[in-house]
Amino acid sequence: DQILVRLKKISTEEYEARILKSLVDATGHIIGVFKPYKDGGYVYPTDKKNKEDYFVPRDFAAGLQEGELVVAEPLPPTTQYPRSKNAVKIVKRLGKKDDPRLISLIAIHAHSIPTEFPSDALEEADAMKEPTLEGGREDLRDIPLVTIDGADARDFDDAVFAEPDAHPKNEGGWHLVVAIADVSYYVRPHSPLDKTAFERGNSTYFADRVCRCCPNVCQMTCARCAPKSTAPALPVTYGLTRTASLSRTNLYGV
Repeated sequence: DQILVRLKKISTEEYEARILKSLVDATGHIIGVFKPYKDGGYVYPTDKKNKEDYFVPRDFAAGLQEGELVVAEPLPPTTQYPRSKNAVKIVKRLGKKDDPRLISLIAIHAHSIPTEFPSDALEEADAMKEPTLEGGREDLRDIPLVTIDGADARDFDDAVFAEPDAHPKNEGGWHLVVAIADVSYYVRPHSPLDKTAFERGNSTYFADRVCRCCPNVCQMTCARCAPKSTAPALPVTYGLTRTASLSRTNLYGV
């Protein structure tokens, strides 16, 4: 992609770049609504900033229906289709424009959000197994932790537990445990999973789907908070006073 950035000098030989906006989609793809015209048709972009209409020759319009949401790719200029015609070919049909699920697909294609994983990352994810408790890990499975994700959540990676604090210096206070699934146990530096997660930066959540930074098996099978599971977690305990002030903290080594 071509991007507009703001530079900030942080040393004599280094600059920090803050991305302001993307200027050009590296794929050159246009997302829009198809409307037939004679033997071909036109694609009208969903991006309101794009005021162009894109001509679809009949060779690339077969089977397309009016109102279909499509992904188009510019054709190289020729004498038959000069640059002024904005000729494109359809590379993907997404569905009817009134389908509510297409809102997320528009965003995914408009922002080039990756949805597929390389084979080496998938192979690494498929080989994952829950570890044993060997190596000095502390077993906290007797603590009745409760996940804070809803029943329709796409992963269960946060859990909490609270009880009256038995600490003699915190009478009337609370003992709180917060546990987060430890994905770093599985995703090692410079591994295929690490590289593909770094390229994505984060998981992107939509109302009807999620584009993960790691394959689904990582979070749904291994890196999760589940009853009696030996999956690794990073728990922190807190002491809270009766007025909810923090009195102490401790990070478990698990």
